[in-house]
Amino acid sequence: MNILSDKQKLNVQTVATIGFFDGVHIGHRFLLSELKTMAQKTGFESLVISFNNSPQKTLHPEKNIKYLSTPSEKTQLFADLGISNCLMLDFNTKIAQQNAETFLMWLKEMYGVKILLIGHDHRFGKDKISTFETYQKLGEKLNIEITQCSKFEDNGRQVSSSIIRLLISNGDIKLANQLLDYTYSITGKVIHGNKIGRTIGFPTANLKIDSEKLIPKNGVYIIETCINNQSYKGLLNIGTRPTIDGNNQTIETHLIDFNKDIYDEKITLHIKKRLRDEIKFSSITELQQQIEIDRKLLYSM
Repeated sequence: MNILSDKQKLNVQTVATIGFFDGVHIGHRFLLSELKTMAQKTGFESLVISFNNSPQKTLHPEKNIKYLSTPSEKTQLFADLGISNCLMLDFNTKIAQQNAETFLMWLKEMYGVKILLIGHDHRFGKDKISTFETYQKLGEKLNIEITQCSKFEDNGRQVSSSIIRLLISNGDIKLANQLLDYTYSITGKVIHGNKIGRTIGFPTANLKIDSEKLIPKNGVYIIETCINNQSYKGLLNIGTRPTIDGNNQTIETHLIDFNKDIYDEKITLHIKKRLRDEIKFSSITELQQQIEIDRKLLYSM
């Protein structure tokens, strides 16, 4: 996939869509599938216009929104879905102050947009156009065909990035994964911890995560970890380790059948299932016994 900047002109004709697409969930995938179909029918290249940062955070800085997907994760998801081109913009006050016509003219001149497919309830532009028909008339003026994606329905179940964020924050990783249509993951750099895990027979890798990334609810999870294109089963603990210290939140994974030095490496944790809350045990021995139970559940999957 060709990843574009706002200074890089694209000398082809495109059929495009626009949105933040946080998480690239099943609703987004419905829209992107329609985009690809239109591109195939017209012979134009597909183009997704998205943002590195949430427009909501620019327009409402008081909101502490955490992301389901970082920019690099998002572009990889687009690429996996077979999108030809992706324009990643920084949503700033300049973009926020543009009306719909100015923005559309820029897309046409810079990125060859001949057709713009917009989501069923999507709106863009400072002028806050309220009807799809108004967008269509504006498109006719600029010689851009503007079409609307049909409404996505999932057996009456609502799907949105905000709903998925709430599910993950509440620990419902199973349903979140269903709405994403893939396993939610976090990527981080392995850092030095206090090495207590190895003293009780369960060495762990502590991770430093992008501060903008949404971390699931504290607890113990079954995961699959990708390290240098190799996958390993493991357990993930998110929390304050109340049995040991109970102070700062840590994100640490115990990998099965793995004993290599991976400090300073980036690894990705695919979070499959939540096993339990984080518990304060009365002794280290009780903690060890519970981890053994958790490991048996992992092997049973």
